[in-house]
Amino acid sequence: MSIPIFYSSQLANFNFGPGHPFTGERFESYTALLEKSSVMDKCEFLPLETAKEEDLLLVHTPEYLKLVKFYEETGGYLSMDTPVTPSVVEIQALITGSGLQAAKLLVEGAENTAHTFGGFHHAGRDYGEGFCVYNDVAIVAEALIKRHGLRRILILDTDAHQGNGTMDVFYTNPNVLFVSIHQDPRTLYPGKGFTWEIGKNEGKGYTVNLPMPPYAGTGQYDLVFDEIVTPISKEFAPDVIIRNGGSDPYHADALTNLGLDLDGLYKLGKSVSAISDATCGRLLDMMVSGYGNMVIYGWLALFCGLEGLDIDYKSASPEEPGHLHEPDNEGLTSCTEAMIGDLRAHLREYWTSI
Repeated sequence: MSIPIFYSSQLANFNFGPGHPFTGERFESYTALLEKSSVMDKCEFLPLETAKEEDLLLVHTPEYLKLVKFYEETGGYLSMDTPVTPSVVEIQALITGSGLQAAKLLVEGAENTAHTFGGFHHAGRDYGEGFCVYNDVAIVAEALIKRHGLRRILILDTDAHQGNGTMDVFYTNPNVLFVSIHQDPRTLYPGKGFTWEIGKNEGKGYTVNLPMPPYAGTGQYDLVFDEIVTPISKEFAPDVIIRNGGSDPYHADALTNLGLDLDGLYKLGKSVSAISDATCGRLLDMMVSGYGNMVIYGWLALFCGLEGLDIDYKSASPEEPGHLHEPDNEGLTSCTEAMIGDLRAHLREYWTSI
């Protein structure tokens, strides 16, 4: 069967303004890469529908939506890195709508994977920041529970920047297991996502943060999947998995300091796919982040891993740049093991599998 990708040429209009590291050019460049690498014939591009106000209200407060509209009209900023331009509001609403469409497709059983260009995980119920106006990840998860009657949603956030907005939305909710693998928050925005942040009240134990040491690579990612992510995911037994995160764990990303290469991103995708196969078999993938010259090639490697595509994704990319810092694998593994031990100490009363 064809792989469903929710896409529109309108996405190219995404524009924060001159000099901003996030532009809509990436979307057209990626679809051109799919064509070049002979993946396009395996995909079906599906049209998008803009999220309505009632959809946005699944997560965001009425007051926040009024603020967004006000800033859209006046040229205001939600945070110093997030100007509210008309094109950004329009496109993020369109991408949110695509997530809701993809969720419906999965629930109806038409597909077992679906892809959107979403993952705006820094927006909370009443705030926006980090290039994010609407949190499509959280809105889709709420829709799956409140509109489609599902009970257990796994959000697996592999963005190098921790998903603070998504975490805040579901911090007290036991129906959503939020697992985030991200760069150590002492070294990167948003400065949240420590091992001791595990949820609150009924949601205690359902937030799982895995802060990775800078320059962590495939060996360290394999370790956290084997020791924490895969066993907890299987024990939780989700009805649907939402994965969000793009190429920014890549070692030459312009804004981050992790250590995956293209093969590492491919393996990350395969690890997520294996969890889906071992649990619910329904995966909604949101892939929007990443910065620098290798974004779309990282996306392609992730996509191939998620879909198990046996193509030479490297031949479609330029020669990979070298690591800025030669990783100390032994030291990185020791740091990762210590982080896992600390996380276990916080979570052991909530999960038997770790």
